[in-house]
Amino acid sequence: MIIRSLMFIAFLCFSGISVAQEADTPRPDEIKVFHECLEKGELVFNDKVQCIGKVFEHCVMMYQGQTSTGIRECYVRETSLWEKMVANAEKKLRRNEKQPAWTELVEADRNWKAFRNNACNIPYAMDPEGKRSPVPGLECFNRVTALWALQLSEFATPSGN
Repeated sequence: MIIRSLMFIAFLCFSGISVAQEADTPRPDEIKVFHECLEKGELVFNDKVQCIGKVFEHCVMMYQGQTSTGIRECYVRETSLWEKMVANAEKKLRRNEKQPAWTELVEADRNWKAFRNNACNIPYAMDPEGKRSPVPGLECFNRVTALWALQLSEFATPSGN
């Protein structure tokens, strides 16, 4: 009986982890919105900047309503798409660039992460009691990540290639 109870508790724990992970994973329709927007922008950086927030907007309208938890999940899902774009661009640059350029990229990436983490922590520092929603910090994190993703992608695929 004790073993069955422990197995049941373990099952519940692992089920909860799986559900929690799904909340932060972009849905297929969100991925479609993301890629369609970027394709519309073609090679024009400023047009692609208009894609920042599109997945978030779609997510809020389709699934989450206006709850703080829903808004957080929508920002996290969009940010994960931009982070994947950063990783893909870095991979492409790593394959194609010589050592000096790669060294600069590693240093720039380190500095960018420090900037993003510090700058986007400002809203939390302004509200140490947590009375306001964490939305401004999440919005900052998403925007800064998106801009870095777009810049790296431009480096990885220069115009005309």
